[in-house]
Amino acid sequence: MTMRNMLGAYARFGKEAQGTTVKEVLQNANADFNIGMESVYTKDGKVIPNQFRTFREDTDETFGVVKGTYKVMQNERLLNISDDLVKRGMVDWDRIGLVDNGRKVIASFKMPEGFSIGGMDSVDQYIMLQNTNDGSGGIRILPSNVRIACSNQFTYMQNLLDKMGINKNALTIRHSARQEDRIAQLVEALKIVDHLNQTFMETATELINVEMSQDERINFYIDTLGLKQSEDMMKGGKDYDANNPYGLGTRGQNTLTTLLDLETSETNTINGMENSAWAAFNVATEYIDHAWSHSKDGKSSDSKVESAIVGAGARMKSNAWETITEMYA
Repeated sequence: MTMRNMLGAYARFGKEAQGTTVKEVLQNANADFNIGMESVYTKDGKVIPNQFRTFREDTDETFGVVKGTYKVMQNERLLNISDDLVKRGMVDWDRIGLVDNGRKVIASFKMPEGFSIGGMDSVDQYIMLQNTNDGSGGIRILPSNVRIACSNQFTYMQNLLDKMGINKNALTIRHSARQEDRIAQLVEALKIVDHLNQTFMETATELINVEMSQDERINFYIDTLGLKQSEDMMKGGKDYDANNPYGLGTRGQNTLTTLLDLETSETNTINGMENSAWAAFNVATEYIDHAWSHSKDGKSSDSKVESAIVGAGARMKSNAWETITEMYA
């Protein structure tokens, strides 16, 4: 399978939401299970005060140990928060994904309107609801964009939200909140997403008009992907090789070759955007979503798919955006 034939991580995550009711969507996504809580015992059979395990009731798989004040958020209750907005036409069902058999549940929803980058490139808007069943956090609302040309996905990670002055509490829903309060919080979150994406669109429009030299682009890729360089192999070093001026190892050179090949793809040259800062950002995100999220033999890697959307891979994309906007926007 070649790089250009690989599906992006977002298209491989979880399952497409199918159904007209929350119950149907959950059943079709194999997510129609409940989370239980029960006491934790010592090896002598004594109850440990104020400690409870959370577990998946149909498989008895333990997810975490929590305090007695913890409130379980069942999958059905989670999706009911957004179902109200679906019925209002404010969002549409998109995908449902389980991480570690349900330790984490992620549901994505598409917003009715996307946006255009300088009239040259189109992006769809999404939000994701992420819930943890191990006590590690509340319900997170993750603003997300997907570029139509190549299905590159970009999630606003916390470091970017912090820089943009967005309080993380504004995009977090407490398990203990009343249902109507949760829905109200999600409505307010959509307003924040609109603001974020307006800023993203304006910044991207600037980047599409900024030309980068090949050297600038290569150094941006090396920084974004953390490719290892050897000073001894770089100019002035004892092992300098003019054919490898960036001092990359074999793996790094292969990655760079793939990235430079991506620069020439139709997805990154449409409407004359080639060699722009916007194109460089999309080359990096396309590599993470497509090649990086597959194993060496070209098979889809579930752990890297998740990572590309909400984990280390997503942070790489977030850092790429931060780096390139600080340089050129």
